[in-house]
Amino acid sequence: SSALIAGMIIGQLGGGLLGDWLGRHMAMAVVMSLQVAAAFWSAWVGLLGVSESFASCRFLLGVGCGGVYPIAATISAESCTTSSENRGKLVALTFSMQGVGYLTMNLVAYALVSVLGEESDLAWRLLLGFGSLPGLALIGIRLYFRRAYDEVNGDALLKDGLIQHQHEKKQPKRVRLAPTSLLQQIQSEPHLFRKILGTALCWLLFDVLFYGNALFQPVVLSSAFGSAETILTTVRDSTIISIMALPGYFVSVAMLGKQSPKRIQLQGFLVMAVLYAIIGFRFSALSSKRLELLTLYGLTFFFSNYGPNTTTFMLPSITFSRPCRSTLNGICAASGKVGALFGSIVFLPLAQWLGNDKVMLACAVVSLVAAAMTMFL
Repeated sequence: SSALIAGMIIGQLGGGLLGDWLGRHMAMAVVMSLQVAAAFWSAWVGLLGVSESFASCRFLLGVGCGGVYPIAATISAESCTTSSENRGKLVALTFSMQGVGYLTMNLVAYALVSVLGEESDLAWRLLLGFGSLPGLALIGIRLYFRRAYDEVNGDALLKDGLIQHQHEKKQPKRVRLAPTSLLQQIQSEPHLFRKILGTALCWLLFDVLFYGNALFQPVVLSSAFGSAETILTTVRDSTIISIMALPGYFVSVAMLGKQSPKRIQLQGFLVMAVLYAIIGFRFSALSSKRLELLTLYGLTFFFSNYGPNTTTFMLPSITFSRPCRSTLNGICAASGKVGALFGSIVFLPLAQWLGNDKVMLACAVVSLVAAAMTMFL
């Protein structure tokens, strides 16, 4: 997992730069092709005399997946010209496909293991290879329905946390992208550095929580359902969490326009802080209350999706001006994965040292810090 996250950091930085340099369409084709090739390669590791390490495959997959982050968000924000409210909804709807992907992955894994058996080498190879199919479909669709995604207005779509409706009246114009000095852009645009710092650090803190908390999924599920004795039961338990988390994505989409992205992010962090605190203070007691523990833990994922998981992806794409929108989106996304790498490395040793309850309380504190930072966006 560390190789995958490291690859995503590089991919997000590189993909963001490519999006502003090559153009959104060409950059998406490059990173998506890499993602498809790496997913297909992962399925063939060890066969036909191939000696490549699995970690190198996952690293390249991370580079491809990471590159998609800033480009997909930017394309979504720039593709909608009807209203600024719909721009935010489109970006959030694009991100919601992550939840659909998580659930689909678990369902496919369950089906493969059920049919082929837990000892089957073919099962995990097919699962990894299946990851290349969405990318192949997207490449085909984009080639068939090729459009001028770069024909949009050049102003930021969101300023100081509020979607700007005056941009709706501006007509899109064709812009030829060229490399832009990021330093010059920061100097010329008021408060840009504050916006970069705020969006990047909020994303970093959230991913510390999200990826660190995911490491405790086996602990929580074993308390709720008992130890997972087979791969099939592990996949079943993961599917349950995915189902509980999925509605949060679509609640975010529905609430945009009624609530600002900043408010959705703030309330998400605050509710997560409360949930983590409850789990932390009552961890021992909750071990014997399976339904309550599973509900609380599932709600942390629901309110992360109806909250910072969606908004940290969305805000950079509608906050920054067009000349450096993709690049800055990539920087913010990469900072999030730095937090993910930190959480995945630190949380388990910390739990062994202080206990699971203390780690959950630490998550509550991090959530409060992130909520405070959201106030200054």
